[in-house]
Amino acid sequence: MKVLITGAAGVLGHAITEMLEAEGGYDLRLTDMAPIETAHEFMAADLADYEQVEPLCQGVDQVLHIAALHPWKQYTDEQYLDCNIKGTYNLMRSAAEAKVDRLIYTSSVASMGYTPTAEHPLPLDETKPCFPDDHIYSVSKHVGEQFCHLFHRTHRLDWVALRPGCFIPADENELWWGLALLVMRMTFSDVAHAHLLALQSDVRNEALLITAGVPFTREDGPALLSDARSVILKYFPEATWFEEQGMELPQVVSPTYRIDKARELIGYEPRVSFGSWLAERVG
Repeated sequence: MKVLITGAAGVLGHAITEMLEAEGGYDLRLTDMAPIETAHEFMAADLADYEQVEPLCQGVDQVLHIAALHPWKQYTDEQYLDCNIKGTYNLMRSAAEAKVDRLIYTSSVASMGYTPTAEHPLPLDETKPCFPDDHIYSVSKHVGEQFCHLFHRTHRLDWVALRPGCFIPADENELWWGLALLVMRMTFSDVAHAHLLALQSDVRNEALLITAGVPFTREDGPALLSDARSVILKYFPEATWFEEQGMELPQVVSPTYRIDKARELIGYEPRVSFGSWLAERVG
């Protein structure tokens, strides 16, 4: 199977490349704006320039479209428009015209927006309508998903949209990082593994939330916004360990996500969850 990976020089692109190498059986074509050292076929391209994008998907079976700008760095609106919107449109156009079998798009939980409603309380799942919050990144990821629908309707291009939480490594306080696994923090290796599972699956034309996962239910929703400590301790009584370390458990945990659909459709299971992270430290 010949697979194109966009954004191959990034943290996630590099992790996915290594995973596919270890898996074997994949003929990889990598692309990014700047050249990278690789034994695989490499084509430098600015995704905002269709002349550079057009040949990328020729002879490709599947595409992993990972390339994007993220808001943990400072970018202008124009840069988001060029990379996340224009670049995504161009890449999907190239894939559609080359009759690629399927495109796997790295979307984001941001595409949905983060605010629960009475109709869609915590924990959020894929039934929540997408209302991106007030950042162009969120809007750009939602637009990318709309391009998936557009090219499926117009060119029969099949797709999968993965909606990961925040996975960029950071030098944050360890206790804070652990608690953040209840919200949208996750490891980039889990995101990479989800991409491998999606690539190996037969799933088509579905959006899947990919986070560290939580056991919370809709019945827990109101308390997660006012007395989250009680909910955390209901499922993780050993979480009093945080208080022994001098960190109070939060009274609000939002947003938080269910990953049942990804479990069912692609067999995704986070290797690092709040429960596993905590068990390593409490023993």
